[in-house]
Amino acid sequence: MPFSPLLRRSVSLRLILLSAAWIISALVVGGVFLTQHFRTHVENSFDYGLSRHVEELLSYADLVDGRVQLTKQPVDPVYSRPLSGWYWEITADGQVVDRSRSLWDEVLPPAQQQPRRGETLSYFQDGPRGDLLRVVAATYTLPGYDGDVTIRFTGPAEVIQSATEEFSETLVMSLMLLGLGLIGAVVLQVILGLRPLKLLRTRLAEVHEGRTHRLSGHYPSEVEPLVADLNELLDHNAQVIERARTHAGNLAHALKTPLAVLSNEADRMEGETAKTFGEQISIMNEQVKRHLARARAAGGLGAPGAKADIGDIVSGLKRTLHRIYQHKPQKSGDGTGVSIALVDVLDKFVAGDRQDVEEMLGNLMDNACKWAATRVRVSALRKGRDIVISVDDDGPGVPEERRAEVLARGKRLDEATPGSGLGLNIVHELAELYQGSLVLDRSDLGGLCVRLTLPAAL
Repeated sequence: MPFSPLLRRSVSLRLILLSAAWIISALVVGGVFLTQHFRTHVENSFDYGLSRHVEELLSYADLVDGRVQLTKQPVDPVYSRPLSGWYWEITADGQVVDRSRSLWDEVLPPAQQQPRRGETLSYFQDGPRGDLLRVVAATYTLPGYDGDVTIRFTGPAEVIQSATEEFSETLVMSLMLLGLGLIGAVVLQVILGLRPLKLLRTRLAEVHEGRTHRLSGHYPSEVEPLVADLNELLDHNAQVIERARTHAGNLAHALKTPLAVLSNEADRMEGETAKTFGEQISIMNEQVKRHLARARAAGGLGAPGAKADIGDIVSGLKRTLHRIYQHKPQKSGDGTGVSIALVDVLDKFVAGDRQDVEEMLGNLMDNACKWAATRVRVSALRKGRDIVISVDDDGPGVPEERRAEVLARGKRLDEATPGSGLGLNIVHELAELYQGSLVLDRSDLGGLCVRLTLPAAL
């Protein structure tokens, strides 16, 4: 069914459709019952009128010379109109004594049901020309007459059918208006009843987008406990993330001093032992930085509403790096340093912790400044649900065959250039943790273009 996925997802639609189905079913059943009840009432009223005529005609019946005769006939003009459907007939011992002028040259078909003496029957029967008639028949005895006297009065069944159809049309219109009103009331009730859940959804979206950190607003007593539990969960999650970051920072500081002491001792040593010692210390430093960065990024991924302003981050990094590289020696000897241009970076937000994004961009921009001849360009582009941040330089670049090697674990782009940082490999791993990517390409400036793709903040 095409609507089944939507029904599974929408509580409002399910409530409205189920209520509408129940209302329609109840109205249909009620309409059928009322129509049938009205038809029965019309038939009973019709039969009552014909029964009065039967009694009237019985009062005109008398014995004359031992034979049943009528002293007078009904005066209702409908029984004089030819083939009107309004007929009467009186029989004695199965022989027709008299009949209405409306029959003209026709006769009433034989009775489908013969009432017993003292019994009155009502039924439908075909008329002289095939038209359906409503018949009321009764059998009586007359004083001094041993035989049975049967009187039949008929009327056109079309009268009953027309009254029933007219009532049905009025009833259908009334029930349709009633049904539409009830369904409208159900829709209004569902909308008003589920409005607190819609408000809760809006507040959760604000938390997810980073505009607020807790759920706010007034909720009914049925929803308020859920809101309180969600706020407690958000507070607990924030505390867990903050503790994880604090522990990661404490661990970094705790390991930094021992590693620095070991590094100094290795510098004083000579020979192969000192070289091996230094290499292992470098590996330890690299591993500590790698795993601390991954742990910090993994913690940031669980923070609802976390987002980072690319324009603000790269603007701050530009000021810092400009002071560092403003007197970088150039091959031309002019000493103008490295210029950093920012292109379309404003109003670009990524879904992630600011510190993590700042660390990734800081590493990429620092590497670009190290290798650039004179120019570095940072640009940002919204592409679907992602933000693509490009860092270009006019340095020597990286050959295409070595780009995969640069991103491989344990390889660094700045092996021949002094400096510190996480390395492109760790930035690549952090980008993947954020469900993004890091790609190396050739820049139109002549050097390396590093494209960092991260999910955009909603």
